[in-house]
Amino acid sequence: MPGKNFAIIVASPRARTGKTLLARLIADHFLLAGRRIDIFDTDATEKSLSACFPENSTVIDLDRTVDQMKLFDSLAGPMPESQVIDLTHRSFEKFFKLMRDSDYASEARERGIEPVIFYIPDRDVETYEQGRAIRNFFRDASFVLAENEFLGEIDREARRSEAYLAFKTHQPRMKLTQLDAFLTSVLIDPAFSLSEFMRRVLATKPADPLTPPPGAQPSMAYLSREARAGMTQWLKSAFAEIGRVLQEIENRPVEPARDPFK
Repeated sequence: MPGKNFAIIVASPRARTGKTLLARLIADHFLLAGRRIDIFDTDATEKSLSACFPENSTVIDLDRTVDQMKLFDSLAGPMPESQVIDLTHRSFEKFFKLMRDSDYASEARERGIEPVIFYIPDRDVETYEQGRAIRNFFRDASFVLAENEFLGEIDREARRSEAYLAFKTHQPRMKLTQLDAFLTSVLIDPAFSLSEFMRRVLATKPADPLTPPPGAQPSMAYLSREARAGMTQWLKSAFAEIGRVLQEIENRPVEPARDPFK
């Protein structure tokens, strides 16, 4: 597990791209490693991420000035070892404007915090163009291109675009592999803790039954040996990808900030 303190922003300008799932995986990756984290769910309507982490999360409505101040004050103040921000697509432009105006990324680096943007493009030209603009503007934040297999093939026009080609050699990048329908139905239960499941898997012999935490409602991941094996394999792959990317970011030299208007 890398040693830096991370402030991770999971973003996409489109709905249903797997953004909240990736934020959940990153948060559980930190929890499994014993990290202290703060989680910010900016979808004040669905509150999907906060439902998975009721004890670690804060719901932020970026349409309210008081919540904007609350979020950036929290990001700028004393922090735990890591922070995860699930940025709703409805507040995509607003958040990055606030991030720009507050000069958050450069201030974070001055305090020893590594700001990281995990960006999930959809399959069209526009989302690659928006991603390239975010990457080029926030040069003092690490940018991870996160490709979600669930979204399918990238359309032909996008593949021919300058924005897509600009990402062909971009590093770091990661892939979120597709999960089959049965395991997806297990995963959508917010009461099912991914980190606790993996913690129990790692502490249990493969031939032994896997028991849920005391008082928890049994999930199919615990009741079905097939589900246990499939979920374990998928989570190991996802956590390994996240760990690899964060380690790569930690090992990279810091690129000096530059004025995006020059």
